[in-house]
Amino acid sequence: MMEYGDFYRSQHDVLLRLCFLATLDRSEAADVAQEALTRAWERWDQIADTDPAAWVRTVALNLSRSRWRRLRRHGADVAVPERSVPFAAADQDLIDALGRLSPRQREAVVLFYWLDLDVAGCAEAMGVSAGGIKQHLSRARGALAALLAARDEEVSR
Repeated sequence: MMEYGDFYRSQHDVLLRLCFLATLDRSEAADVAQEALTRAWERWDQIADTDPAAWVRTVALNLSRSRWRRLRRHGADVAVPERSVPFAAADQDLIDALGRLSPRQREAVVLFYWLDLDVAGCAEAMGVSAGGIKQHLSRARGALAALLAARDEEVSR
């Protein structure tokens, strides 16, 4: 059984990136990651022998979704914050485009492309079927291609 401290050290940065890409807000990402890791600590005896990384990813995504629903319910703008994290211009364009996807599409993209999970792993983390993941990824790729093409066209003018 892995010790919690080892788990924390191995997963903290990965989870923080996941949370940032899911929320597109650096402060919120830190809060979500910390809450997910705290919940893992509280349940460590129950989850340590399973797949704690998958468990904590699922919790983090659920917390991110709850945040998005809460903001949406109160009419808050849930778009990507203006240049919230320093990235190269091309990376920032991609981050901005990710902010225009639905939360579920963004989660699927982040899990599949950034965390290198397979379709089954994405499905488990998001609590949907493999077919649902494929659908989210297909729609996200189409939307990202259109958004980035429009951005390229805008820049070339």
